[in-house]
Amino acid sequence: MANPDVKDGNDFYRYLTQFGMYRPSREALRSVGKLEEEKVWEKIENIYTKYRKKWRGPDVDIYIFPINQSNRMFIQQLKGRSGLAFPHKLFLFISDGLDDKNLEALVVHEYHHAARMNNYKKNNNDYTLLDSLLFEGLAEHAVLKCCGVAYTAEWTKQYSPDRLKYYWNHSYEQNLQITRENRLHDDLLFGRRRVPKMMGYSMGYELAKGYIKNNQLTIIDSLKIPSEKLLVNNKFISE
Repeated sequence: MANPDVKDGNDFYRYLTQFGMYRPSREALRSVGKLEEEKVWEKIENIYTKYRKKWRGPDVDIYIFPINQSNRMFIQQLKGRSGLAFPHKLFLFISDGLDDKNLEALVVHEYHHAARMNNYKKNNNDYTLLDSLLFEGLAEHAVLKCCGVAYTAEWTKQYSPDRLKYYWNHSYEQNLQITRENRLHDDLLFGRRRVPKMMGYSMGYELAKGYIKNNQLTIIDSLKIPSEKLLVNNKFISE
């Protein structure tokens, strides 16, 4: 989910590189050719059309670029796929050689963000840490339901329940209402400074899963449910 604070085109490009945007190189040029050979643009369009109809979702523009092959996190931990969502735009960063199900998992996650943003109706600067955690958790739960556990991100199983519970009690629970303007928001979401990498994403997934275990929640419901409601009757919190 996007949280840009950019002033010009160069600034925006630097922002995109944080999420996987390629850096100019012969390898990136080769990758573009491979993506064209693999008909990735056509495949992404078909997947997007399927879920736009299924979820009655918004119309979005989709921009596809090679992923930064030199960054091990994008290739190994994120499985060669990453993205960034705005209410009416998706930026997808893709490694050549991905199978169709990996492409579908990427579109499901990022399009879920865009659809939730359009339904949730909240100003960008008003999003809280709780909102951000659940944007990620709910989107990846949609990947689980639509594509299967094999296509969920590594961060869904990166930390044990005990470790997640420890950080929930010591770092997250008391900071759920901080907004994006607070530097701690991104530290807790992405895992920076003294917070383990991707801890916020893992926490959001556990919160989404904890609510869904105790409550009926369809994917379409997850596109509009208020974040605060997901804390009520939540298995993760009550354990």
